[in-house]
Amino acid sequence: MGLRLSIIIPVYNTEKWVGRCLESCLQQDIAHEEYEIIVVNDGTPDGAMAVVSGYALKYGNIRIVEQENGGLSSARNAGMAAAEGEYVWFVDSDDYIERDCLSALLVKAEREELDVLCFKPYLLFEDGKREVFEIPFEEDGKRYEGTSFIVKVGMPPAAWCAIYRRGFLSANGLRYMEGIYHEDQEYTPRAYCLAKRISYVDRCVYDYYQREGSIMKSVNPKKAKDLLKVADSLYAFVGENIERDSVAYDVMINKVSFAFAQSLRNCGDVSSEELDRYREKAYYPLSINDGLSTKEKMKYRLINISLGLYMKTYKAFKL
Repeated sequence: MGLRLSIIIPVYNTEKWVGRCLESCLQQDIAHEEYEIIVVNDGTPDGAMAVVSGYALKYGNIRIVEQENGGLSSARNAGMAAAEGEYVWFVDSDDYIERDCLSALLVKAEREELDVLCFKPYLLFEDGKREVFEIPFEEDGKRYEGTSFIVKVGMPPAAWCAIYRRGFLSANGLRYMEGIYHEDQEYTPRAYCLAKRISYVDRCVYDYYQREGSIMKSVNPKKAKDLLKVADSLYAFVGENIERDSVAYDVMINKVSFAFAQSLRNCGDVSSEELDRYREKAYYPLSINDGLSTKEKMKYRLINISLGLYMKTYKAFKL
């Protein structure tokens, strides 16, 4: 029997937290011989890899992959290329997983031959408090086809909210878009849609650390450009893979609109000429459909009326 799971952990500037992450991955209810922990050194300049090397000397199921700094997407792709487990789990090195969670997840995934098994996280704060990140769902443990799943279960796009069957990812050529922020928003919805057998269990098994100064909480022009790439990619995917007159189509188009609006919020001060690239998108004006909240409908209607007016309004009221 081969390895049941590969846990892929990119490492960059997380010396303070990577030991905690590794400890959590080792304190599990399946034998170390049944899974591997692949640590991808993404050219980290701090002492994180000294910590990792210490663990690797003690535990034979830890492997280290070295690469020059290429970003989180590149590191995840490198880990996938090296993985040998039947399933893979992308875990960030400043987060950690719950003790003794692997057996239950793998038993369900293996028994039902799932392509994807999703779950919910805790939000962990710097003061030690944590809270459950609630996920809307219709039926715990039910198995779906991908386009039905995205309609029935309100999953966030985070990479670490699921374990994936490695063969499924490889067969569908699912790789993270490299060189961008918000790569999860581009990757995860596509993976969920393409899954033939996907399920959700209402259990918290991941601790997502909310640290100040995180790149994902900052605002900058590169994020604006990257979020447009995310919107473009998802729109192309929707056109090729989802029936236009379906609820799943609206769900995915709303993800395109969300990325578009996020991009605008990261633009800063731009000229009307620079806003033309937004107006020229095939998915603009944005879709207004029943899958949107009242606030989202209001926001997107304002965007459709005037991009400049929306940006001024956002700056004033954080709409």
